[in-house]
Amino acid sequence: MTVKNGKVYTAIVLQGGGALGAYEYGVLKALYEQRPGFRPVAVAGISIGAITAAVLGGVKGDPTRALDTLWRKKLTVESPLPVVGLPEQIDQSLAVFGNPGMYRLNGALFTAPWTLNSIYDTAPLRQTLTELVDPEVLNDEETRVFVGATNIGTGEIEFFDSSRPDGLTFEHVAASGSLPPGFPMTQIEGASYWDGGLFSNTPLSPAINALEEAAKDDPSAVLELIVVELFPMNAPIPSNMQDVLQRMVQLQYTSRLQLDKTFFDKIGQLVDLLAEVDEELPKGSAIRKSPTYKKMLAHRKINHFNVVTSSFPPKLSNASDFSCASIDARIQAGYDDAIAQGIGHIDAPGLRYGITSAESELATARV
Repeated sequence: MTVKNGKVYTAIVLQGGGALGAYEYGVLKALYEQRPGFRPVAVAGISIGAITAAVLGGVKGDPTRALDTLWRKKLTVESPLPVVGLPEQIDQSLAVFGNPGMYRLNGALFTAPWTLNSIYDTAPLRQTLTELVDPEVLNDEETRVFVGATNIGTGEIEFFDSSRPDGLTFEHVAASGSLPPGFPMTQIEGASYWDGGLFSNTPLSPAINALEEAAKDDPSAVLELIVVELFPMNAPIPSNMQDVLQRMVQLQYTSRLQLDKTFFDKIGQLVDLLAEVDEELPKGSAIRKSPTYKKMLAHRKINHFNVVTSSFPPKLSNASDFSCASIDARIQAGYDDAIAQGIGHIDAPGLRYGITSAESELATARV
């Protein structure tokens, strides 16, 4: 598709997946390198994707440099002892004792274990966010950041962003990653929250809504949605118990985008049809005054939908493996996959944001 006289509005969707989130940084690194001056209108994240989203949308300086600090310095777990050449299995399991940039063992484990409702506490995450994220930038309108958490009492997912009276806070980000029983529930305004991935691990809705709002006064705008999938739909049939457990997690947290494709296409056809009806409808028609008609007419379809899906080998599929070698390998995998899919290709000169050449055509409205 060639864009001649429009502007491309891009929203990014980041899944949750623990240490697998390093792959998302690799994709973003390629995206920013391939598109000089790029800045999305919105980024929506769940769990580890919410942490990455907060840094991406809330840093004062270079977002990729901040993300590199997050993943290579804050979230990577190394042996505290001067041991050279730890066995790979031990190296990949060190995070069970804590992650200096995200969580530490709950002190009550050693004093009053019968009172526990989590294995770890997430004080280190709040410190990491304090060091990397500027609250004012996080809540400006340049890039809207959305994070999703599951309200334990209602069983519903709630999305938080800068539109709240107190804005988006680090507590909202922590709530999005409060995966039980490892991490404690997070209290916000009298309600208790767990990880948003327990309800939905792919926050498409707020990203699509933000695109529509950003482009509502620009009829020539092109809307682009980039989704990074950490849990693939397709995978080999499990052959042992470890593979069975791994596949269970994948199926629980995958986005099921392929299942929604037919529905999205139908919505896109309706959006096109409404545009044609509006062209033919007499200016004095009473239908034009209908609130429902006005609301439906405001919907926009996504012109380009690009899904970058990970395909980790088994040794990199452990979401609790924050070892240096595994983090580096996932970052490189995300970078390579994004480059291979042409994520930086621009179809027209002068556009602020590029259009990827390896996208799926997806027409959708607000969901």
